[in-house]
Amino acid sequence: MKSRSSVILCTLALGLTSTSAQASNYPPDYDMCSLTETLYSGPFEVIRDFVDPWDQHYKLTIAYDGYLRDDYADDEINLYVSLNGHDAMLEAFPGAYDDAYVLLDSGPRGCYWCPNGPHAPDYCDDVTFEPYQSGKWLCSEPTAVEQHLFYWAFDGLGGLNAWDIELAAEAGGEWDSDYGNNFAVRFEPRSCW
Repeated sequence: MKSRSSVILCTLALGLTSTSAQASNYPPDYDMCSLTETLYSGPFEVIRDFVDPWDQHYKLTIAYDGYLRDDYADDEINLYVSLNGHDAMLEAFPGAYDDAYVLLDSGPRGCYWCPNGPHAPDYCDDVTFEPYQSGKWLCSEPTAVEQHLFYWAFDGLGGLNAWDIELAAEAGGEWDSDYGNNFAVRFEPRSCW
């Protein structure tokens, strides 16, 4: 009898734990994992941030610190990025770590809460709520370029593929590449933990 009551108490405790976790109402851009991986190739540092792997939400930061920065401002540099064969030319931004960078995000960002009620802020005027819904998160979604680049980042079941990334930098018609090839890194698929 003692072991059966222990099992029942354990089952009840697990049920309470999962109920409270579901009721947390974290914003969709909340970093559930906090794992990052960093790879280097030539003048590039590439950082993959596991924001919410269960919802296919990752950030990819590409920082460039090559010789084009000697003659061009960071915002005059363009970065060529290919992720598993889908590519784009992206304008770089001045980075906080003396580099030019781009940040790509596969999921929602800039989320804010819209409460359902008589004193809701003006930005919630056009929001439609479900019956008995106390409010909802409103977020910006990935751009068309981000959707294109992350297209092959995941398999058909939502799992993480290996990421083969090719990189080059361009400014004023000059290229910083690996002797005519692209610099390359590869992130292997892995779990958050």
